[in-house]
Amino acid sequence: MKTWNSFGVAILLVGLCILSAQVAVAQTTQQIAAAKDILARVPASDLSAKAAQLVADAPAKGKAAVAAAVAQAVVSINSDVTSAAVAAIALKAPAVAPAAAAAAASKQPNSAGAIAVAAARVPGVKAEDVCSAVIAAVPLQAEQIVSALSRAKLISWLGITPAALSMARSDAPISPENTEVL
Repeated sequence: MKTWNSFGVAILLVGLCILSAQVAVAQTTQQIAAAKDILARVPASDLSAKAAQLVADAPAKGKAAVAAAVAQAVVSINSDVTSAAVAAIALKAPAVAPAAAAAAASKQPNSAGAIAVAAARVPGVKAEDVCSAVIAAVPLQAEQIVSALSRAKLISWLGITPAALSMARSDAPISPENTEVL
C-alpha cells in the first residue's frame, strides 16, 4: 500500500507541475517569422545577445510571447546556440525564462534537459517554473528534464526519482516488478 501511495503522490505532483506551467503559446507564425528575419542577419557569435535584446525591448504585456517566438527562431537559425540564447534571454528577462525554455525545448526535445538547466541556472529564475513549463512543452522528456535539473542541483523532488516520472507516464500496470519505494 505504501508503494501505491508514493506512486499516487508522484503522479499528482507531475500533474500539478504541468497544470501550473505558464507557457506562452500566444506566439504566431508572423512573430516567429519576424524574429527569424531580424536574427538571420546576425552573426552566430552575437545571436544570443541579439535574441535577448529583442525580448528586453518587447512591451511587458507581450514579452513572454516574444521570448517564445525568439527562442524558436534561434533554434531554426542556429540550433547550436539554443541553450546560450535561452540563458541570455533569462538574464535580460527572468520572468519569461520558462516561456523561452519551453519554446526552445519544443523545437529541440532531445535537448530539453540542457535547455531547462541553462534557463534555471540564471539568478532570479525559478527553476520549478522552468521545469514545469518545459515538461508541459515536451512531456515525453519529463524524466530527462527532471534528471538534468536534479544533477545540476537546481530542483529537489523530495524523493521523486526520474524513474517514478517514467512510470507515471507509462501505461504499465502496477506490480511488484515495476514499482519502487520512493
